[in-house]
Amino acid sequence: MRLGIDVLLADPSRYIGGRRIALLANQASLTSDGTPTLEALRSAEGLELVALFTPEHGWSGAEANATAVGDRRDPRTGLPLLSLYGPRRRPAAAALRDLDAVVVDLQDVGVRCYTYAATVALLIEAAATTGTPVVVCDRPNPLAPHVVGPALAPKERSFLGYLAVPFQHGLTIGELLAHTVGRHHGVVRVATLESWRRGDTGPGPFVPPSPGLPTRESVSLYPGLVLLEGTNLSGGRGTTLPYQLLAAPWLEGYDLARELNALALPGVHFRPVTFRPLSDPHAGAICHGVQWHVVDAASLRPLEAAVRVLAHVRQRYPEFAWTDAANLPWSNHPDAGAAWHEPTRGPLVDALTGDGSVRAVVDGETTLSDAVARWRAAAVAHLAAAADVIAYPDPPRAG
Repeated sequence: MRLGIDVLLADPSRYIGGRRIALLANQASLTSDGTPTLEALRSAEGLELVALFTPEHGWSGAEANATAVGDRRDPRTGLPLLSLYGPRRRPAAAALRDLDAVVVDLQDVGVRCYTYAATVALLIEAAATTGTPVVVCDRPNPLAPHVVGPALAPKERSFLGYLAVPFQHGLTIGELLAHTVGRHHGVVRVATLESWRRGDTGPGPFVPPSPGLPTRESVSLYPGLVLLEGTNLSGGRGTTLPYQLLAAPWLEGYDLARELNALALPGVHFRPVTFRPLSDPHAGAICHGVQWHVVDAASLRPLEAAVRVLAHVRQRYPEFAWTDAANLPWSNHPDAGAAWHEPTRGPLVDALTGDGSVRAVVDGETTLSDAVARWRAAAVAHLAAAADVIAYPDPPRAG
């Protein structure tokens, strides 16, 4: 198979009607043979790379989550690094007007609250005002083909939920952007994958798309354990196992592991752990809890598993609490409250998932089976609406 960036490099004139280009990418942007996309474009005949745009975590992927990244200059190439994760989320018109195209090559993971697709959407909206083409180099969705979770409620729209698709949408980044902003802005061009079937993770070794997802197992668990960011539980950030842990100073790991294994959740096994995270929400404190081990990826349903685990913790431990977005540092930003910024009030878990259904199940206000039925209906509607942009065999499926 060939990645979208390989297809673009094989025939740049098919997608780019000129020479001057910018690149939105990061450290995980590689061609199929492992060449950094930056280097491949710099050496491509007929193209002149003049600027770099960077998403959350910066060009190197070393910046912490939810931490503003400033503009700087790439020390090796001398190219300007223009951050799209800081005070500015859309590039200025002046940065786009003299370009013949912006090339996008980012590894998305197929979950709405993962911020890269929102960054590209905002870039496309800005590019539409200057008529600058945006070429999205497609990459596999590592969580395909499943479509799972709530649709986006309009009142929950934010940078964490910018595109109106289900929580886990089942699309590649190219399909996703063609389905959403691409319909309204004629500047989007997608360099599609070749010889790819949904569910294939693609060529080459695994490269972490961001610092919080260092392994394939963390990616598999992300749709469930990202919910912990909306609670006072540690999900393993600030350890070597982010998105693979669940812990707090007031949990009892051995009891919890035994109780969770008794739930017989498909595809996952729990073991007791104790650790001291270096970052939120219990930085520096000794935490007790469990590590999630994926034992059968095919049967794993991370969102449903996480909801059941949180419901158990909520009932068993009175210390459990939801995080209010108003208490987070970003709520003091001058542009706080704008649809393209992080949420500033209400339960953060609702902003992460797109509506209040996860919280309602955990709090015992509705049943998981009722919520799953609504999620399935949302998935069916989503797949019908996106049918004309599905570019590959084995289309996504509900559940």
